[in-house]
Amino acid sequence: MKARWWVGILLLALGGYLVFSPYFALRGLQKAIEGRDAVALERYVDFPRVREGLEADLHAAMVKELERTQEDPFAALGVLLAGGLIRALVDALLTPEGLASLGTGKDPGEVGLEEVRQWRLKRQGLSRVLVHHGNDPQTGLLMELQGLRWRVVRVVVNP
Repeated sequence: MKARWWVGILLLALGGYLVFSPYFALRGLQKAIEGRDAVALERYVDFPRVREGLEADLHAAMVKELERTQEDPFAALGVLLAGGLIRALVDALLTPEGLASLGTGKDPGEVGLEEVRQWRLKRQGLSRVLVHHGNDPQTGLLMELQGLRWRVVRVVVNP
């Protein structure tokens, strides 16, 4: 009888963790961004994985745009030259200001860090959530449960 009781408590605790832990991770991420705390931000963001995914998404968007503009050689040249700016764009987005500007429709320099207080969670299963600005539920940060921690693994943007 006691074993069932402990199993029930353990399952209840695990369920509570799965439900509430993304909100605690979101709060920690918000504090790290607002405080420009690079060490804390490293705890919540898998920067190498995010950088790689964002660069791949932007390159794919550039290739799609290049295919669309094949008739105009000057437009194609412009798209190719823009390819060199992808690294700089990714570097600008992966700063506290850049992350705070996601979903606002504004440039990173135009947005205050307090914008992160407007972030909301949208569940995408038990181990994935999308952190988005209240104004734009399509753009944001994809967080995954890694072990017992939630970490940002992808920036979801509409290029």
